Amino acid sequence: MNQPQPAPRPTWTPRILLRYALLQIPALALLILGMLLVRHWWDLPAALPWLIVGGWLLKDIVLFPLVWRSYDPDPQPHGNSLLGCEGLVVRPLEPAGMVRVHDELWRARLPEGAPALPGGRRVRVCGREGLTLIVEAVEEESPP
Repeated sequence: MNQPQPAPRPTWTPRILLRYALLQIPALALLILGMLLVRHWWDLPAALPWLIVGGWLLKDIVLFPLVWRSYDPDPQPHGNSLLGCEGLVVRPLEPAGMVRVHDELWRARLPEGAPALPGGRRVRVCGREGLTLIVEAVEEESPP
């Protein structure tokens, strides 16, 4: 089976970092205001509110590498493309059925006008519509 070529690993940009930081400001401001009010009402050590705020900032720093993709305003497709990969028909395609590609079961259909394919036939992914793969038959090589 054809393996998809790995795409370059996406990385975060300063724009994504700025967007993440700006979206953290309202929660941080509320936390600081809350800590100042708590400090005003109760006799707490002076450093405690700032330790909590520091912990909050540390949380944001630790979580950024895990969530930065959610803050990307222009996400690029990555190496999950199945285009060109080969699979096996599991449920006959008449014109829709199921195929197995990379050990995953996918809903699939044939292009308009293509003849039905029985189970066990090899197919190649030539497109996708949502979660449905568009597949075409792979010509079987005849032994010499």
